Amino acid sequence: MILVDIWVPALDKSYDFQLDENLAVGVLLGEIGELICQKEQCRMKGNAADLMLWNADNGMRLNLQSSLGECGIRSGDRLLLV
Repeated sequence: MILVDIWVPALDKSYDFQLDENLAVGVLLGEIGELICQKEQCRMKGNAADLMLWNADNGMRLNLQSSLGECGIRSGDRLLLV
């Protein structure tokens, strides 16, 4: 498990997440979106499959089929959810 900070520009908020670095980014995106919507008591517009996760430090988009570990994400990293 790793601890990352995820910034969501659409909400102009950051969230701390503890994530399994061995799960595929595509799997994590659905869970992250759902948890944020529950916290903010909102409904996600559009399709959750259209979400993308970016490494905020180097501007690289994370591959949906790769795990966070394979993408080089470590505890303390900042991610961007769009």
